Amino acid sequence: MNYLTTMILYGLEAFKGERTAYAVYHLLMGKKSAQTIQDGKLYRLSSFFQSFPYLKKDSFSRYVKQLKDQKYIKEKEEEKDKWTVTEEGRTYLQEQLQRFPLSPYIDGWRYMNISGLFFIRLTLLVQTLSHLVYNESYFLPVSQDLKVQSWMKHFLKRQHASRNELAKQLFLELHACLDGCLSMEADVFLLQFSGFQRAGLTKKQIGDGYGIDEHRVHYIQLSVLHYCLQKVMETPSSYPLLNSLIPEADSPVPLTVSTMKTWGLLKQGKTVDEVMAIRRLKRSTIEDHLVELALFVPAFSIGEYVPEQLQRQIVSAIETLKTNKLKEIKENLGEDATYFQVRIVMAKYFS
Repeated sequence: MNYLTTMILYGLEAFKGERTAYAVYHLLMGKKSAQTIQDGKLYRLSSFFQSFPYLKKDSFSRYVKQLKDQKYIKEKEEEKDKWTVTEEGRTYLQEQLQRFPLSPYIDGWRYMNISGLFFIRLTLLVQTLSHLVYNESYFLPVSQDLKVQSWMKHFLKRQHASRNELAKQLFLELHACLDGCLSMEADVFLLQFSGFQRAGLTKKQIGDGYGIDEHRVHYIQLSVLHYCLQKVMETPSSYPLLNSLIPEADSPVPLTVSTMKTWGLLKQGKTVDEVMAIRRLKRSTIEDHLVELALFVPAFSIGEYVPEQLQRQIVSAIETLKTNKLKEIKENLGEDATYFQVRIVMAKYFS
């Protein structure tokens, strides 16, 4: 089995059979739905959000089957496609985590909107400066995105330093940024870069060189990327060139675009029904947006949607039952609360 299978097992263990296997899939590939976002917060898995964006559903199903065949997981009898991790599975998971500990730097939810573009800009800048230093202006860019290429051309035109000075500055900043990484991790990260008369290696090529699978290589590269972003964003003055490659976030809080539009209308005093009519969306979609706002906007009040007395009842039920299973909590409350009201209270008080 590969490293991605270990991450799936980790997610299934965290969910404790309270969510379907596909909740793990949606989290790892980065589905921007209110349920996936809330699950990430409730089960302390937000850092893994969009950590494996290339994961396909058929591959995921195959990995789950492998875990089942190894008797590392078993399906719950009363609930289809909800899995619990067996003792053998926990033993295997602990062995794998001791061999390859989780990175404390990966934070998928925090960096999901900036890490991809930052990395593309960085790889293209490295490649471009490497060629310019050798007076070679014609090469096949690592990014075929015309917007990225145009951005890079304008970026370089705005620089007052020479190409050699820029190349030296980039080297020094990258060296300082990677200084806190293990040597192997820094190498795995840098081997994917292309330069003058040098093509970056694929994840498989890097993995073959280190005796690890390509998913483990991806995880290491993502960890180093997030580590660098953290360092640069904490002290931007120490990394002016790298900091200039970070795209501006659309919002100071990590909300999806659709939720931002709904929030804008709510702040204008619109009711849920009015927002539904204006945006031509179902009530369930707007409710998803409200749950997301409760998750990430501390000042967002849920009093309009759940009376305070009912909020206390829901909180008490969750604390008594010690579960995040919506159905179990709803059944305990009877007709007093809707699923939406349970979800938004969980988002507000337990995430």
